[in-house]
Amino acid sequence: MKKFHRLTAYILIIFVAAHLINHLFLIAGRENYNQVQEILNAVYRNPMLEPILIIAMSFQVIIGLKLAISSLRRKPKRPFWQRPFWEKAQIISGFVFAYFIIEHLIALAGVRWFNPNLETSFYWPASVMNGAPFTYYFVPYYFLGVLAVMTHMGIGLRFVALRKGKRALGDMLAIGAIVLGAVFGTLIILSLMGVFYEITLPAKWIDYLIMFYPDYTG
Repeated sequence: MKKFHRLTAYILIIFVAAHLINHLFLIAGRENYNQVQEILNAVYRNPMLEPILIIAMSFQVIIGLKLAISSLRRKPKRPFWQRPFWEKAQIISGFVFAYFIIEHLIALAGVRWFNPNLETSFYWPASVMNGAPFTYYFVPYYFLGVLAVMTHMGIGLRFVALRKGKRALGDMLAIGAIVLGAVFGTLIILSLMGVFYEITLPAKWIDYLIMFYPDYTG
């Protein structure tokens, strides 16, 4: 399972890196973000490649959760807070990462299947960051999700470095990934909340939000 988990991780690292780069273009504005997304969509929404990505994500989550639970049950059992820092960080980031991916896939399926008139472009993430009550959930969701993804990837790279006897390099990679995750998460949130430029939601996206919260006015 660990080998297959590692294999799917290599596939997802490329996808996650491209996805995060796309989201960093949020800083440059809606049009720039959408242009980059259109280029990337031509690749990872290809009918041949997209099922592979979804399967890889699904197996990554399922196997990752199983490995995490097995680690928690492994003897000799120790209180979680007494475990080494990197082991705790790996398990916590793994659970948050799994939740983030599951939620993301469900939301994507909901828009595609039940709201086909809506595009999963700029206004999709920006809509839920437009105001309360949605921001109460999605601000920590996006920040912790991005932080968890980067942390989990960084710890994975640390283990690769450790197997080659390069502990200092491994620690540097993991710490660097955590810092980048916090920075990326913050920049993405600020962009989607309209800190860098004004965001006005089209009426159809306000109607979409009203489906979930009837008192929402935009």
